[in-house]
Amino acid sequence: MKIFSWQRIKAIFSKELKHIMRDPFTLMMALMLPLLIVLILGSSIEFNIKSIDLAYVDNDKTMASRKLIETFGSSDYFKPYVVSQPDDALDDIISGQARVAVVVPTDFQKNVLSERGAQIQVLVDGTESSSISSVSNYLGTVNKNAMYKIRDVPINLDSDNPKLKIRYLFNPELNSRWFAVPGLSAVIIALVAIMLTTLTVCKEWERGSMEMLLSTPATRLDIVVGKMAPYAILSFIGFILVFVVARAVFGVPFVGAYWQLVMGTLLFILGYLAIGLLISVSTKKQEVAIQYAAIIGLLPTVILSGFVFPIEYMSRGYRIVSAIFPARFYMDVTRDQFLKGSWFVDIWWLYMILGVQALIIFSIAVIRFKRSLE
Repeated sequence: MKIFSWQRIKAIFSKELKHIMRDPFTLMMALMLPLLIVLILGSSIEFNIKSIDLAYVDNDKTMASRKLIETFGSSDYFKPYVVSQPDDALDDIISGQARVAVVVPTDFQKNVLSERGAQIQVLVDGTESSSISSVSNYLGTVNKNAMYKIRDVPINLDSDNPKLKIRYLFNPELNSRWFAVPGLSAVIIALVAIMLTTLTVCKEWERGSMEMLLSTPATRLDIVVGKMAPYAILSFIGFILVFVVARAVFGVPFVGAYWQLVMGTLLFILGYLAIGLLISVSTKKQEVAIQYAAIIGLLPTVILSGFVFPIEYMSRGYRIVSAIFPARFYMDVTRDQFLKGSWFVDIWWLYMILGVQALIIFSIAVIRFKRSLE
């Protein structure tokens, strides 16, 4: 008997497709869940911090101090409000009402217009370390603009110091959604792909229908391929929906090649379907499989993929661990194709790693499937 038969695979594929069409939960997970996740998280994730509450203490009460608070208020970064005492500003930071406090000393106008210059005390809530650098940059920019206004010097004519003209490539507006939504697609695809195969194969074991399937002439390879194929199609349809939402709703540009994104997505889907199958054949229980899927599939996809934390800033050990999971490399593919548009010759190694990972995980799943039946 042949180890691999397209006819047997077609029969198993047809059987699995009929089960899917009769199961509204599976269809909802495959098609509706990606839409809900990308719409909710895509709208809520915001790396650009704006409208920071700022307590302002004006001990000078001059034209210069008023121009300073006007500059803070005219920016999108801060929402200043006046308090009478520095202790009140500190209390607001402690209570969480304010993130930043600015204390303007007496003789501020006199000092800022003289050659000595003036000092301003700034208190920043340091409990959220991830946003401190952004807040510090905003403070520096606003303070610089305020000094131009106070001294009545045009911004483009001030000082002899060399000026930096910064141009941000690929994301000129530094729009956080352009960065987050393509990465979010990897998380969604991984979640859907791993859950679909994990739950459905476990159901076969629990109901006893898997034993009936194994009694047929179909080989284990036929069963694995035949059962994975429908969920690969569903996962890819989910990716198309996420792609449409990213372009139409969030306005994320796409400058790459469609075939490169599709090829990377298919390799990524196969890898995570194989992970789901491996978990399923190893546990054979839905409750246990879901826990393993969350720990093995979802958490590393979010934490160790570069979706939130840049891989290059992690310790060497975590970088090595992250390389085990396909999401680590697919994250680079999808963000590159959306925003950069690199040619295949420049990122071919990403596709090679995704393909090797999918092949290795698939092979382990088939071997494990065989051993669990002996």
